[in-house]
Amino acid sequence: MGKGLFVVFEGIDGSGKGTIISGVKKALVEAGVGEPRLLLTAEPTNGFYGKKVRELLKTNVNPDVNAHQFLDLYVADRREHIRDALAPAIEGGKIILCDRYKYSTFVYQSLQGISLEKIRSLHEGMPVPDLVFVLDVPVETALERIATDSKRKRLESFEKKEFLRMVREGFASLKKVFPKENIIFVDASKPVHGVKESILKTIFERL
Repeated sequence: MGKGLFVVFEGIDGSGKGTIISGVKKALVEAGVGEPRLLLTAEPTNGFYGKKVRELLKTNVNPDVNAHQFLDLYVADRREHIRDALAPAIEGGKIILCDRYKYSTFVYQSLQGISLEKIRSLHEGMPVPDLVFVLDVPVETALERIATDSKRKRLESFEKKEFLRMVREGFASLKKVFPKENIIFVDASKPVHGVKESILKTIFERL
């Protein structure tokens, strides 16, 4: 396994991305992939712009009114993320497991009324992942998981039922937006073990 791989995990909040990424990492290490070859990362990051995004999400700010502000912050954070973490890891042949990437921006900010062409223009030249797993769950299931997650103190601005329905539909349309990219939909309402194993099978086939 000397080859690198850029893997992205997407889906609505409550889809189980964190649990699956943790399980995939553990399985890769058990299969002999040394931890130094693995990069676990996420967007928004803990960098300057990522922190600004998190602060906004925790306020009662209306995301629709601040659509362009969110877009600018997400893109600035992504550029910083690519420069500081993703590009060096790709160059170094690492296996990257990334929780959210450009796909979330296309889904969320297009729902806020920003054109796909505008969003696409801001992402020109950015690295394209080898694999993108979209974890799909019914909105009701996602909200139940969020409600029972002791790490969450409150719902963020985007975590509203009807909005999440539209977000789920947005993720479902990603193949039309990126017809040449390797986007794989996974039924994440199934037991965690089965979801993890199906994802690992695809990853191992690419390594």
